[in-house]
Amino acid sequence: MNTQTSLVAEQIRLQQWADQIRDCQNRPSDMKVDAWCQEHGITKANYYYRLRRVREACLKLCDPSPSFVELKAPVESIPAKSSHTRSSVAAALHTKNGIAIDIYNDASLEFLRNLIGAASHAE
Repeated sequence: MNTQTSLVAEQIRLQQWADQIRDCQNRPSDMKVDAWCQEHGITKANYYYRLRRVREACLKLCDPSPSFVELKAPVESIPAKSSHTRSSVAAALHTKNGIAIDIYNDASLEFLRNLIGAASHAE
């Protein structure tokens, strides 16, 4: 029973901290975090501690590392004709994991959305 009570108390505390963090992030653009913390009676160090704890809890809830991401072929894909030549490379993406992706001028918006979504989860 005590463990369950502790878990509930922690969840409530994390929710309150998440609300505070949201309030701080919605502060006026000219107000610094220090000033916001002072107005709300917490130290800057405590604010960043709470931010870290909320982020960790969020990461536990949403597993950010899918093992496989399927890319759907865009509707306006490249024709099967052998005479079709690609346009020039518009951009090249290189991830920290050594993945290199060339993006051509004729890439569709749908393809780019799928690619960026998949690349953000690549390991």
